[in-house]
Amino acid sequence: MIIFILVLCTAVFLAFYPALTNDFQQSWDDQWMLLENPILFYPTWEEIGRSFLSFYHNQYSPINQLYYLGIYALAGFDPTAFHLGSVLIHTINAVLVYLLVSRIVKLLKPAIRPGTLSTVAGLIALVFAIHPLQVESVAWISASKVVLYTTFTLAGLLSYISYKNQKKYIYLVITFLCYIASLMVKEQAVIFPLNLVLLDLLYHAYRKGHLRTAVWLEKIPFFLMAFGYWYWSAQNSVGVLEINTMYPWYDRIIFGGYSLIVYIFRFFVPVNLSHFYAYPMLSGEAMPLYYYGYIVLALLFVGYLFDLYRSKKWIPLFSLLFFVVNILLVLHIMPVPRGNITADRYMYLSIIGLSGWTVWQGGQLYLQFRNRKSWALSFTRMIPILILVYLGSFMLHSNTISRKWKDSETLKLDVKNHLYYMTAENRGEDED
Repeated sequence: MIIFILVLCTAVFLAFYPALTNDFQQSWDDQWMLLENPILFYPTWEEIGRSFLSFYHNQYSPINQLYYLGIYALAGFDPTAFHLGSVLIHTINAVLVYLLVSRIVKLLKPAIRPGTLSTVAGLIALVFAIHPLQVESVAWISASKVVLYTTFTLAGLLSYISYKNQKKYIYLVITFLCYIASLMVKEQAVIFPLNLVLLDLLYHAYRKGHLRTAVWLEKIPFFLMAFGYWYWSAQNSVGVLEINTMYPWYDRIIFGGYSLIVYIFRFFVPVNLSHFYAYPMLSGEAMPLYYYGYIVLALLFVGYLFDLYRSKKWIPLFSLLFFVVNILLVLHIMPVPRGNITADRYMYLSIIGLSGWTVWQGGQLYLQFRNRKSWALSFTRMIPILILVYLGSFMLHSNTISRKWKDSETLKLDVKNHLYYMTAENRGEDED
């Protein structure tokens, strides 16, 4: 266990150390989120209390503001200190992923050997730690909300597993407190109760003969908190569902299918990543025809989930459902206006699910080849090398992308190049 944790810490440093020398993104939210945040200039108890009772630039994140205040008190407006904070929290999250996956795999496969358990959990946590899609959340100071709310979410899930195993209500209380803390960092945490329902599926809590009234009653405070948080936000004109959004419902459904499939594709082939992904057309214009194909692919994905359920393959089913649940709010199905059609930071927590499915599927293929003869057996000996090469490419790619976040000018240039590439691609022109 200690070895895997040391590997995770080393891998995170190698992937993201360029971010430590980056500047603030003064044209990309860092100016109002941090540099002009009044709580840093007037850190009175009154101002801190007000941050817990109000929205700042239509965002409710008092714990994230206290996090900024703590770093500012130690280092002032030193960008290295804030970047170091993000890298350290991301490292903590990688360790929490390792612990969470270890407990889940042990639950589903109680006879698994300790070495195999550590390998599986370590690989999933390593993919989470160094994947290029994580760069935006780690290298962008204003995205500290993403890494910080994930810390509380993972801690809450670990506490909930302790509650399920030991039946001590103190762990359920800790889980609820972690949920409240995550809501005080980022609104995306509102989906947390659905993650608890997913964990219940692993314990077969909803199967006939296992279902108890307590399973539903213990979730009521969590769903009431989710509803109360949404209602309070709506009273402040934040997070309101707008039926008459810029794009009609049928366009949003297509965008949802597109987003789902593109997130999966970017996980396996993280190329041409950008800080900004534009919609394919303006409101009122015709949808590009090839976008309808994403609906077909999304339906095939849903069919695969049903097949996993019928086959009782709980590990891959849980993994993919975890991925879907944690990007559900950003799939455009609910009419909440968003400036980007997709965003890398939305995948920060969901990467755990796709990593779990990939490691499981890879393990199944490995076992099939290992039980065969001749060339298949030789191929299995190459698998560890191929895995190292694949993960090594992730690390190098994350390292390279981190450098693009050096300052506002380099990021603007990268976004400009990406938009030019996408526009040329949509017109069927060469990239040159």
